[in-house]
Amino acid sequence: MKIGINALYLLPGKVGGTEIYIRQLSEWLVKNNSNNENEYFIFINKESVGVFDNLVPSIKIIVCPFMAASRPVRILWEQLILPFQVWRRHIDVLLSAGMTAPFFCPATSVVVIHDLQHVNQPKNFTTITLFFLKTIIYLSAKSADGIIAISQKVKNDIVRFYKVSPGKIDVIYHAADTDLFFPRDKDDVFSARKKYHLPERFILYIASSLPHKNHERLLMAFKIMKERIKGIKLVLIGARDKGYDVVSEMINKLELQDDVVFLGWLPFEDIPLIYCASELFVFPSMHEGFGIPILEAMSCGVPVVCSGIEPLTEIAGEAALYCDPYNPANIAELVLSVLESRALRQRLIDEGFKRTTKFRWKDTALNTLSFMKSHCLAKKRGRS
Repeated sequence: MKIGINALYLLPGKVGGTEIYIRQLSEWLVKNNSNNENEYFIFINKESVGVFDNLVPSIKIIVCPFMAASRPVRILWEQLILPFQVWRRHIDVLLSAGMTAPFFCPATSVVVIHDLQHVNQPKNFTTITLFFLKTIIYLSAKSADGIIAISQKVKNDIVRFYKVSPGKIDVIYHAADTDLFFPRDKDDVFSARKKYHLPERFILYIASSLPHKNHERLLMAFKIMKERIKGIKLVLIGARDKGYDVVSEMINKLELQDDVVFLGWLPFEDIPLIYCASELFVFPSMHEGFGIPILEAMSCGVPVVCSGIEPLTEIAGEAALYCDPYNPANIAELVLSVLESRALRQRLIDEGFKRTTKFRWKDTALNTLSFMKSHCLAKKRGRS
């Protein structure tokens, strides 16, 4: 079977979990293709050149002549040119991994929807962008032969807001890369501490600075924590997106300049070392489609406190403590309860290791392949 992967959306270092997803999915599709049963093509933009070179020659890379940062150009290319590229290569299934897909596709079309942030958090977008996203993602979902949702929460949202039949949607989870995220030895962790000038004791949060990531309330909570635990710091990792100025202003307002370390976006290979150096991972986001960092932290043996929202409760199960993301005092109290109790800390670490065994990128790839095959066969039967 000829399988095309639409990765035209990818902006390396700027799209968070969806970049991890497309990297891992592509790698595991290739690993699971040892008998060369399938032929893979991946369509990328000029900014993504080099990202998938390690998969050549097992996957054919088609570089499309535009920059993904120009969203209108990317969408026009996706709608008008990509279908022709698919047709001329006789591709059987096109997997669009970034929420949007050609409305008219000569192959079986499967689209991956990571969340409906534009529906749940409309304040994060300008009026024009909001209209654009609502229209394009809605039409992509409606026109696709199959939809992959990355959590039950996302599936429920698609059914609720887009009135798509539940039978058209399959839930296929993300995972943590256990070849990268695992407990590291003291020497490696010490090297990371030295490289990034990390404090001796710190709480870690990894997220972009978009408003729904809730940095402001986390900073308020951290102000409370500092009154009980002296010397504790907060380390923030993530892209400086919309909202960064607000976060910076809040740090100054709360007089936390000496207690908060903002590292920005880091190389993937360094992030596990920083997890391992931390005392706790906090994830107070107000909206998520999945929450890969939770599994990454657990895989590194770090206790987790996260928002008690779907899908985080769906992903973390009994392996995390759940806070009210709108209540800084509650966030602080739960973080402190872990920092002040060795028994609770160890229980969360042990439960975290168990929980991560339920999520594997290999399974993500196998389930995705099975879903694509079933919809391809169904479409062929419908034509015959």
